[in-house]
Amino acid sequence: MPSPLFSSGAINRSLSGINSIDALLNGARWAVLSIPYSFPSSNSTAFWSTYSNGYGPVSGDGEPWRSTFAPLTSSDQSNFVNALQQWSNVINLRFVQVSESPGNVGDIRAAYTIEADSLTLAWTYLPSNSPLGGDIWINTKSRLNEEEWNPGSLSFETILHELGHALGLKHPFADPDDPAKATLPPDLDNTIHTIMSYTYANLDGDEGNGFSFHPTTPMVLDIAAIQYLYSPNNGFHTGNDTYLFDDAHTYHQTIWDAGGASDTIHYAGSLPSLIDLNATRPSLIGQPVYVQANGVNRGSPIPNIWIADKVTIENAIGGQGNDILIGNGSRNNLDGGAGIDTIRIEAQRNQVTLNKTGNGYSVKVNTNPGNEDTLVNIERAAFDDLRLALDLDGNAGEVAKLIGAVFGATFVNNTGYVGIGLGKADEGLSYEQLAKFAIDATRLTDHDKIVTLLWLNLFGELPTGSEKSPYVKMLDEDDISTGGLTVLAAESAANAENINLTGLVQTGLTYIEVG
Repeated sequence: MPSPLFSSGAINRSLSGINSIDALLNGARWAVLSIPYSFPSSNSTAFWSTYSNGYGPVSGDGEPWRSTFAPLTSSDQSNFVNALQQWSNVINLRFVQVSESPGNVGDIRAAYTIEADSLTLAWTYLPSNSPLGGDIWINTKSRLNEEEWNPGSLSFETILHELGHALGLKHPFADPDDPAKATLPPDLDNTIHTIMSYTYANLDGDEGNGFSFHPTTPMVLDIAAIQYLYSPNNGFHTGNDTYLFDDAHTYHQTIWDAGGASDTIHYAGSLPSLIDLNATRPSLIGQPVYVQANGVNRGSPIPNIWIADKVTIENAIGGQGNDILIGNGSRNNLDGGAGIDTIRIEAQRNQVTLNKTGNGYSVKVNTNPGNEDTLVNIERAAFDDLRLALDLDGNAGEVAKLIGAVFGATFVNNTGYVGIGLGKADEGLSYEQLAKFAIDATRLTDHDKIVTLLWLNLFGELPTGSEKSPYVKMLDEDDISTGGLTVLAAESAANAENINLTGLVQTGLTYIEVG
C-alpha cells in the first residue's frame, strides 16, 4: 500500500508500434491493477513527503505546502469518482478509495491549490516510484472553481484528462523537451478523438476553445491507448445491451462494450441523426454538439457518439426524423423508425443482393454472403454508385405511379424525374399536390388535353370522344381537381401493370438527388 513516502510503483511499457497509440503513451504505468485513491484533507508533513524525491521541504513554494491548499468539496469528490469510473469501465483496473492516515494514502490524490495563471486548470504527476506520482492538483483560480464538475462541463473533461495523465497518458502533440516522442497528425490531434488533446475542432477544421457539451468518457484513441497499457475490461457490458439516446439529454461519449450477441443503439428522439455501427467511426445522435469560440457555436456539429475499437454493436433503431443508418461487418438489424430513413451501403449496387421480405428488405454484400442485414422502416438505400427508393408503399410508390400516368411508363426509369418527385414528396406534398405538380410540369392547362394525355399513358391509344367526355366534364364543373383526377389515373390497375409496380417493390426505384 502507498504511504506519504512510497508509491505502489510504476513499470515501463514499451511502445506498440501503432502511432495513434504511441502518441498518447508516456512510457510508464502503475505496476498493480488495484489503484488506491484518496482526497487529502491536510497539508501537514505527516501526510506528505518532505524528501527530495517527493515534494521537498516545507520551505518550498509549491504544493502541498502553500497556504492555499484545500480539500475537494463533497460535490467535486463525487464527480471525481464518476470520472474515475469512466476509466475503470474500459480497463482491467480497479480504483479503491482509502481514508488518509500518516501510514496510508492513495496513489492518486486530488486536492486544490493555487496557480497564478488562471488558464492553468490543473496539473498531474505521471505514474512513478516517487510518492508524488499520480497526484492531481486543481487550480482554484481557474474555471474549475467557478462551475460544478458535472459531466458535459469543461471541468469534468479536465478531470478525465488529468486522470489520463495519472494513469500514464501524455499529450498527443509535440513535446519540446523530447521532440522524438510520437505525435498525432493534425486531423487526429483533436478532443473529439482524445481528451488528452488541447485542440477543439469539428471535422471541417473549424476551431474554438471549447465545446457546447464536453466529452463524458475517454474517447476512441484514449481507450485504445489505455487498454494497451492495462488491458481491456472484458467484464463491462457483456450482455445484450441497449444504448438509449433521447432528446431530453445531450451526449458526447465513446461506447465500450465487451460482448453480447445483440447490442443495440436506439435513438428515441425526433432530430435527424446519423448512426454508424462501425467501430472508431463517428455518429451524430440527438441534440447537436458544437465547437465553440468563447461560447459561440462554430461551423457544423461535431460527432458526439463513437464506438471504441474492437467493439461490435449489432443493431440500430432510428428516431422520428430522417436518419442515416450504416451497418458494420456483422449481421445487423437496422430499423429506421419514423421519417424518411436511409441505409448507406459501402459497395456498388451490382455487388449487393437486395431482397424484399414481409416487412422490409434483406441486404448482403456478395463478397460476404454470411453477413445479411435486415432492414425495417428504411425508405432509401444509398450505394457507392446509385440510390434506391424502397418505400414503394409510400412516397416512392406515389412518385412512380404519377410518373407512369403523366409521362408514360418508360419515364419511371428516368432517375432525374424520380429524384425531382421524391424531393417534392419528401418535402411534404400530398399525393394530390404531387399530382398537380406533375401535370403542371407538362404545361397542359386544357382539360381535354389533360384527359387525353392520361388516357393515352394508361391504355396506349387515344380516347374516343365518349370515353373522355365524362372526365372533361368533371374537370370543367369542378367536380374533381386536376390533381385528384391524376391520382385516380395513377392508382388504376392499368397503370400499376404498365410500370411493373410489383417488380419495383422487389428491386426498388433508382433515382438521383436533385436540387
